[in-house]
Amino acid sequence: MSRSAERTARRSPPRPVAGRPASGLPGVVFDRLADGVVIVDAAGAVRFANRAARELLGLGPRAVAGRPGRAVLRSAIPDEDLFAPALRGRRRETETLLVAARGEEIPARIAVVPLGGAGGAAAVITDLTTTRRLEQALRRRERLTVMGQLSAGVAHEVRNPLAGISSSAQVLLGRFEPRDERTRFVKAILDEVGRLDRIVTRLLQFARPEEPRLRRASLADAVRRLLEASGDWLAESGIAVETALPPDLPEVWFDPDLIHQVLLNLVSNSVQAMPKGGKLRLEVRALTRRGVTRGAGRRQDDLAGAGASVVRRGPPQRVVQARVTDSGQGIAKETQARMFDPFFTTKPAGTGLGLSICQSIVQEHGGTIHVASRPGHGTTVILELPVERRQGERRAI
Repeated sequence: MSRSAERTARRSPPRPVAGRPASGLPGVVFDRLADGVVIVDAAGAVRFANRAARELLGLGPRAVAGRPGRAVLRSAIPDEDLFAPALRGRRRETETLLVAARGEEIPARIAVVPLGGAGGAAAVITDLTTTRRLEQALRRRERLTVMGQLSAGVAHEVRNPLAGISSSAQVLLGRFEPRDERTRFVKAILDEVGRLDRIVTRLLQFARPEEPRLRRASLADAVRRLLEASGDWLAESGIAVETALPPDLPEVWFDPDLIHQVLLNLVSNSVQAMPKGGKLRLEVRALTRRGVTRGAGRRQDDLAGAGASVVRRGPPQRVVQARVTDSGQGIAKETQARMFDPFFTTKPAGTGLGLSICQSIVQEHGGTIHVASRPGHGTTVILELPVERRQGERRAI
């Protein structure tokens, strides 16, 4: 090395790389951690990302250092900067969906803490993919056990009296003159009987979902058909619709009627979240998931043997993803945790079974459904269906 080059090297600090934190701590220590670690400087630029973080986010060692932290640690919630609170001196811990380099959404718990001295912040990332799938499988088994036991009794014990009430009300209605003011009370009885019958029907639909009649079809076409049928309703509600429906997406195996029901329910929820109008975006795209954890469906081989089979890793899986994003008021964290629970609702006239049934339908297809939301920043619901046909015999409840 020449003397001039040696002087330049002494004056210029070494450029940070992904495997060596700028603080001087040995990168090998961080690389042994199971959780991801990303460190940014006071300006929000990445100084270091350990191996777990790079693998989780699908980033190469040289593709991290110097990039904006918000571009590396991206949330599925639009315009959210996970590092911003810590750079202002406030610790923050949250659960969200991170967007990896390949477009994959990963459920994660993130703790971001400010660093003293020269400033900056550090984020510790825990991958919740396996945990979420285990929780979903356990909750689903518990719900199905209880609902399966109750559904037959409810159908018999509730529907028989309802049939008697409805018949008596119909007879009574026929004896009144059309202008008799008492007819409105009888009609109210019939309306409530109809509502109760629909609740029982949805309860049975959740406990014993219809077996999908799978065929190869385009999920983008399913979204287009939904918008064609709902265009007037959305316009009357003051909803501006944006779409991203590429023409070259692979077809997937699904039941068009059942998936139409799911999409319609998601769009309806979005419209209700924007009572004064707003923006609704529907996007369909293809991506490849890293090793998929089996477990959330109803196939016999999902739960073969001990519970360990629920978390086994498989080969990468191609999926087609539909995203429904609204500009509504968002959903509180405590509400998100219970959104798919049967009979849980925040709507005055809701039954609390809509999203539970949607989850059952999607899981019957071997797919998944997730929610990303933050109060004041809208909500995104993410539905994924596998490209490959799901095989296997359905197991009994």
